[in-house]
Amino acid sequence: MFRSQLPRQAQFLGFGRSVIHIDGFDAHLLPRFPPPILLGRRRGHPVLILPPVKATVAEPFRAIDVPDLLDDGRSIRVRAEYAVGIGRRTPIADQELGFVSDGAVVARASVHEGSCELASGLGDSLGVFRSRANVSADALPLIEARVSVLRPGGRALLLFDAELDAADLRPVRDVPWAEPVAVRIRSTRSCRSLRARLRAAGLPPVVIDAAAVLDEGDTHDVPALVDAVRLARTAARMRAYGFHVPAIVYRGPHQPSTVGFSAVRPQESSNLTQSASRVPHGRPSLTTPLDTVTGSEAIAGNRIEVELDNRQARNWLLHAIEHSQRRVHFQVYMALDDDVGRPVEAALAAAAARGVTVRVLVDSLHGLHGSFGLRNPILERLSSRPGVELRLGKPITPDSPLEDLKQRDHRKLVVADGRVALLGGRNLSHEYYTGFEEVPLRPEMTWRMVPWLDAGARVEGPAVAVLERSFLEAWREAGGRAFDTPACPPGGTAAARVVVHRGLRDAHTVEAYIALIESARSHVYVVNGFPLLLEIQHALLGALKRGVRVRTLVGNLTPRHGNRPLEGPWAAARTVATSLVHSRIDPLVDAGGECYEFVVPNQPGWDPSLTEVRPHVHAKTMSVDGRVCAVGSANLDVTAGYWESELLLVVEDGSIAAGVEARFDELLATSRRIDREDPEWQRRAGFRRWMRYWPGVLSA
Repeated sequence: MFRSQLPRQAQFLGFGRSVIHIDGFDAHLLPRFPPPILLGRRRGHPVLILPPVKATVAEPFRAIDVPDLLDDGRSIRVRAEYAVGIGRRTPIADQELGFVSDGAVVARASVHEGSCELASGLGDSLGVFRSRANVSADALPLIEARVSVLRPGGRALLLFDAELDAADLRPVRDVPWAEPVAVRIRSTRSCRSLRARLRAAGLPPVVIDAAAVLDEGDTHDVPALVDAVRLARTAARMRAYGFHVPAIVYRGPHQPSTVGFSAVRPQESSNLTQSASRVPHGRPSLTTPLDTVTGSEAIAGNRIEVELDNRQARNWLLHAIEHSQRRVHFQVYMALDDDVGRPVEAALAAAAARGVTVRVLVDSLHGLHGSFGLRNPILERLSSRPGVELRLGKPITPDSPLEDLKQRDHRKLVVADGRVALLGGRNLSHEYYTGFEEVPLRPEMTWRMVPWLDAGARVEGPAVAVLERSFLEAWREAGGRAFDTPACPPGGTAAARVVVHRGLRDAHTVEAYIALIESARSHVYVVNGFPLLLEIQHALLGALKRGVRVRTLVGNLTPRHGNRPLEGPWAAARTVATSLVHSRIDPLVDAGGECYEFVVPNQPGWDPSLTEVRPHVHAKTMSVDGRVCAVGSANLDVTAGYWESELLLVVEDGSIAAGVEARFDELLATSRRIDREDPEWQRRAGFRRWMRYWPGVLSA
């Protein structure tokens, strides 16, 4: 039976279901698969599940819901949703909204996935309506929602989680020197209902939306455990715009980190004093937002080299260990007993034998040592070496909270003698430290034999002491004893920032990436192999709108030769995960971004049948305008952004950034630019669209 043969009239039974009658044959027709109907269906009529044809009956008119707005002096970001729903609010369908001030329509904007932007300076209060036709001079009858517009300056604002319990709203109301402003962290309640709740508590009915301030889109992949962090980020972003926000009142188990303002629980709000607050500066340059949202300071006088070459990184690592004289601090997420792990193990053991203090810190869960009864041979041998002290980060025990499975320490750092530091994305195993030209690849090899593209930096100078202090903090958390971290003499002329992100406490590396993208005026390079956090994707889309050239490089979690993935453990699952990575690239491709799939052409010693290989990209690097670049352990995804602890080096030196971009150009020259019209890319497009909802499951 073809869709054209379906009857035009049917008896609707709810949930989009109807009974059709064709030649005496009855069937239930469903536009989707609703389990409750099928579970309750008695035997009888068969069921047809077909995509719905264009509706002949208009969709019921649903009320809209709009949070109050922020005017940051550049634009006003609007987020519009349906007021009625179960669970999360649904963004309104793509359409045009009209905005009214003083009885006249002052702006119109097309909404995409519930969001749009308006020009600054439209008024202190706006009426909102869905535009349906030409509007007469009297627009007041069309207004469906009214919202306030907040601007920088004026009285101090005390931001608080809109979901605070009723009893916790009283102390917020009683802070005399600040105006309380509710922040909706999750869209499980409408702004209308939250405003009614605030009125009942004697508070101003003003509700701003964290997702709108941060431009997060649909935050289905952001865990509820970081609600306090998102509240703190909202405050930090508003302070960067010039709002006077001296404090926030949060809920949840973890106190968020803040820079320049306080974070308190409701019962502590009465202890806040006006003298503790200070008015933030505006946001005129790159320096201000990085200071404001990450707490990092520019450190002058460094010699810094950045590499995207596995063999060079291995040589740097072995040289630093072999030439150490006093101490080596080695932190890694994973370590394997293989052709790379064993030489590094031998170098660490030899250093300890000649009297060097060797401290090794490994994440217990991903290091496969000390959690769930696992023992890692290379770590067992290291721990038995005289002069080597091994510490494990957060072993999983029967009493460990569930969140510990994801709240891990993902940092990779080596510091030798307090004089040289190596950091980046590399774990201790074959694929991270072996060059593409060093492996005689064959089609029958497993994907584990294919090297990955990764990146790192070598630092000499005062920034080394700051990096070593990050190791000290993690070392102490793992039960290690304190040690001194003396200052380092200048090693060069480069300025750099050390951005440390602590899982479930802040989002400093996300803020650093966004600050870099927002500062771009000419171009942005992004090399990343993990699914972009929607907030970072939106920042890149915003850069494209400003006329900035955006170039990205991604890979395949299961390396491929041609269109065929290599075999090996978890190959099928990794191939599916690749679709998730690419799904976050699709909007950039559609918007005109230059997105490339990493390709390595045949190398000497490879089987001639391997004309090219498409490996995994594990590097986490960014460069902007040939003046500033970043490299470290922090992916641009939700896990790195919120769950795991990370380390990022932001290098503010034009010659270094230009050199990094020249290396990026070399890699892009041999890679394949993604063409949205390519049949192979289009063939997987539907699956990628579905995959965009996976992070919500993976982040549970």
